[in-house]
Amino acid sequence: MQPPSRRRIVAVSPDDGSAIDLKQPEFAAFLAWMVPGLGHLYQGRTKKGAVYMSVILTLFVVGLWLGDGRVVYASWRPNDTRWWFVCQAGIGAVAGPAVVQSVSMTGTNHEPFWLAGWMTPPLTEGQLVSREFADRLVTHDPYIFEQDFWDRPPYKQFRADQISMWHHKLGRFFELGTLYTVLAGMLNMLVIYDAWAGPMHPFVKQEKSTVNPDEESNDGTAA
Repeated sequence: MQPPSRRRIVAVSPDDGSAIDLKQPEFAAFLAWMVPGLGHLYQGRTKKGAVYMSVILTLFVVGLWLGDGRVVYASWRPNDTRWWFVCQAGIGAVAGPAVVQSVSMTGTNHEPFWLAGWMTPPLTEGQLVSREFADRLVTHDPYIFEQDFWDRPPYKQFRADQISMWHHKLGRFFELGTLYTVLAGMLNMLVIYDAWAGPMHPFVKQEKSTVNPDEESNDGTAA
């Protein structure tokens, strides 16, 4: 008894009509979500994969740089729901630390997993944080001072609004950084589709024939 053969899914290139082996499209789509362009590299479409990877990751990194690393964060709190992160998450693993930081901040430790604060959601008024994280903010953040915290042993309670501080510090660059990272995530959704379904073909409108069907049948009889 022969083992069942693996199903081979092939797409057609719109450029030259050549066949494109999509291999396992679902796995390729997953790789494309994890890292932009990785699914295409897996399929052997190296040029496309390299272009997608370099362009989308560059766009995302530039957005992070413009926003001082603060524009990508996950927050589902009632007064601070970061809906933009839904689009940013389209870039996959690169946005993953934001989820880790958010879960860690809302956990029992009341501090981010990485104390450097990368992709950490902003503190809101009345939020409890660990003493170590509060001391680090006072030391390294020029907009946060010791009097911005109340002492609530064994924690400290924030008494300001950090998102307002970010907007004041970064100005329009906070919105620009958000826009760049959102665009990067949304563009990668198209890349994921391309890895799963193959290249999209242009729509060709078929023109109706102006020849009368009776004339066509007569021509065929005459021939």
